[in-house]
Amino acid sequence: MKLGLDVINMKEIKMKENLIEEKIKIYLKEIQNICWFIHAGENSGKYTVAVSFTEAWDDWNDRMMELWSIKTHNIEVVAIDIIGDESIDLIFDRVAQASGPKISDGLLRFQERLEDMGLDSDGCGLEYEVMDFIKRDIAWACIEFVIGKKDFFNEVLQVLSEGRWPCSWDGSYPEGRFVVM
Repeated sequence: MKLGLDVINMKEIKMKENLIEEKIKIYLKEIQNICWFIHAGENSGKYTVAVSFTEAWDDWNDRMMELWSIKTHNIEVVAIDIIGDESIDLIFDRVAQASGPKISDGLLRFQERLEDMGLDSDGCGLEYEVMDFIKRDIAWACIEFVIGKKDFFNEVLQVLSEGRWPCSWDGSYPEGRFVVM
């Protein structure tokens, strides 16, 4: 009798894995045409704008860490229960592999635009941190999509899809607005 239950459990696990794989593919297809950083550095009536990586880091990083940490913890607890650690790791790997080169290209084009305008791109090595933040945020957005609970990180993804980098939050969440580059 136990052997029969083991076979059923294995089939359920395989079906769950296949569903997760399919949802990851759908998500990656949806984000493949994002024009990373295309509007970074532009003024906005919708967002608070940080004019440089240094400003984003020095003036807004503490607030970002505070809110993002809470939101990360909340989605992680739910995701571990629904899809497990292995699926979370899989999503992070897939998202990083698929998006990393495109994010890097967008960041390079943004820095070239700044230099063409005679402005200092002032990355100071922060580019790698920014890329890691973005890959983390879009991996969490993928997890929200996979588990059917679109929330904060899909809001972040929306801003990213507008060609900006949401580097923090101005105000007390959910009141206020994103701080973007």
